[in-house]
Amino acid sequence: MTDFGLILGGMVVLLAAKPALDRARLSVRAARRTVAEVERRRRTLSHQVRVLARESLHQRLTAGHDEEEVGEIQARIAGLQRRVQDLEEVDRRVLVLDERRGLSERGWIVLLRRDSTAAPPQEPAPVSRLWSEGRYLFCYATDPARARRKLTVRFPEEGGFQVVEVFPHEGDLTEIPKIGAEGAAPLHGAA
Repeated sequence: MTDFGLILGGMVVLLAAKPALDRARLSVRAARRTVAEVERRRRTLSHQVRVLARESLHQRLTAGHDEEEVGEIQARIAGLQRRVQDLEEVDRRVLVLDERRGLSERGWIVLLRRDSTAAPPQEPAPVSRLWSEGRYLFCYATDPARARRKLTVRFPEEGGFQVVEVFPHEGDLTEIPKIGAEGAAPLHGAA
């Protein structure tokens, strides 16, 4: 009976240990599932980190190129602003007084100045400054003396006006003459 008791005792122990073994087996399965889930999440996170790193590198490179382009654009803007400022400093407009009346007439550009003391009191300061520096006017006449006379009639010396220079301009004003422009040929006027 000893053998039977031992077998019976072993079976009781096995039956008592079976729920613990089942729980241990379930725990092992759950642990394996958890490990598999953690490994899957690790791979997903690793992939996301690589994607984000690539995107970050791309953005850094793009930002570097953008900064270079911004610098170039700012330099161009500064150059254009300097050019605008230079162009605004000298008034190169040519005021057209009349139209051609005869075939023998040719175009004349006349530099006319007005004494700053002769400016009307209500005239804006920039306009007065333009007249005191000199304005270019275009008219048609047969010779420089007649061009001068035309302007003297329209802008009398009693009004503070003075014809400074008269020089010919071939053709019409479809091509803007280079007057006072940097690099322009010196003006040779006929007095």
